[in-house]
Amino acid sequence: MTAPFEVRVPLVRRLADHAFFPVNMWLSEQTSHRFGFTPVDHERIRFALPYCRGKLLDVACGNNLLVQTYGNGIGCDIHPYPHVSVLCDSSQLPFESESFDSVAMLACLNHIVRRRETLRECHRVLRGGGRLLVTMIPPWIGWFSHRIRKRHDPDQLERGMSHEEDWGLGAGEIVRLLARSGFRVVLHRRFMWGLNNFYLALKSDDTG
Repeated sequence: MTAPFEVRVPLVRRLADHAFFPVNMWLSEQTSHRFGFTPVDHERIRFALPYCRGKLLDVACGNNLLVQTYGNGIGCDIHPYPHVSVLCDSSQLPFESESFDSVAMLACLNHIVRRRETLRECHRVLRGGGRLLVTMIPPWIGWFSHRIRKRHDPDQLERGMSHEEDWGLGAGEIVRLLARSGFRVVLHRRFMWGLNNFYLALKSDDTG
């Protein structure tokens, strides 16, 4: 069961989250709450929330916490996690063209094998000027973080990881993938001790 998500976290909690981050990495969502920390998996959702606009589609949404917190959107995933709105293959999204204002892809591109096709689909369902929100860890961080969090990571507990998936993707690869799929990166920020990356990209007409 997913623990409650807190949109606003007191400053004292934020300082504790930062100071004890190496410890928190080893803890489950429920245990983090029990010790008064913010669960690690919640950090990317909190970071992405302020950038959501209009109707949101969360691709590979997992437990759909981003959409549930934001309150206006749909979460889709190929795996039947709890609270998923629509089950589908991300490379063939079952939505009309230009039907969303924002699309989120949080901590998932490395798990999606058909990335170009998925990003083209994200481009298709976004309205003109729509925004794509992406979080992604570099491969070297993913290599050890997946091992540390193996007991708590839904991707590994629920469905496992195939040999075609990657531990993470570097910033250069993310920017190239987005550019080739018709997106222009307008913001790149690091968070979680600088170990994670957030990208905000806008839909353009160039899909070369």
